Amino acid sequence: MKVKHSKFKNTAILFELLVKQITQEVLSNSTKNLSEKIIKEFFSSNKELAKELRLYNQIVKEKYSSIDDAKLFLEEVAKERVKLDENKLNKEKYNLIKTIKESYDLDKFLSSNLQNYKLLASVYKVFETKTLGRKVEIRDFIDSNNTILEHIVNKRIPTKPSDALYESFKQQSEDLRLLTYKLLIESFNKKYSNLDDSQKGLLREFINNVTNTSAFPKFIEEETKKVLNNLVKESKIINDKVTKIKISEMIKLYKSDKFLKENQDKQVSVLMLTYELLKEIRNVNTVGATKK
Repeated sequence: MKVKHSKFKNTAILFELLVKQITQEVLSNSTKNLSEKIIKEFFSSNKELAKELRLYNQIVKEKYSSIDDAKLFLEEVAKERVKLDENKLNKEKYNLIKTIKESYDLDKFLSSNLQNYKLLASVYKVFETKTLGRKVEIRDFIDSNNTILEHIVNKRIPTKPSDALYESFKQQSEDLRLLTYKLLIESFNKKYSNLDDSQKGLLREFINNVTNTSAFPKFIEEETKKVLNNLVKESKIINDKVTKIKISEMIKLYKSDKFLKENQDKQVSVLMLTYELLKEIRNVNTVGATKK
């Protein structure tokens, strides 16, 4: 069973939500003090819940200047987590959740925003994976682990740009994809005069299939054949020597295997330049025909 985060299974989040509830009860002049009673009952020092909460708090509060020290610290905390009585902890957590459900409107109780939610969720996933051996997606585990280390050393841990790009696009909604497509078009419009249908179509395919390992390469291969045919045709009728050299070099590139072996970013850039060259050639041919 793969690890999925749940507010109800996260000891630190349950505790913080109860603390928030105490504040709300004080402000509303409530005499029940339910949350305070629940905390005293379930988080007294001899409880396993209290012991696990202390481990969460150590991670939240501890700071180190180096990544290596932070990694070592996290390993030691994980070892302490293993020592907890899992059966006792689960029983206490079950009773805590049952009491919360009986005492509060569940949706309202869980609706409070927590500033450090991502960090606490990451700690939960790392605890579950490293101490209990439960399965988690490799990417998810790495992200969670890095979130904790970044918090401890207070700086960003670098990731490979290609991986970051892949993850970013993979999680995009359709609206966000359209926005990204729009921004890409605006960016390229600044570089070139105006994008034609071929250039816009290329960017659209790039955005829509960035996570598809087969669709975009196939599109690139088909587009390469079209572009190559157009370049060959134009090379036969163009008279300008400089332009002829440009076309000749492009034809050599597309006929070789080198282009199809390039990364997708490079392929998109080269195709955009080729489309731009073809536009220039057509404009020159049009002007020349008009003068005649």
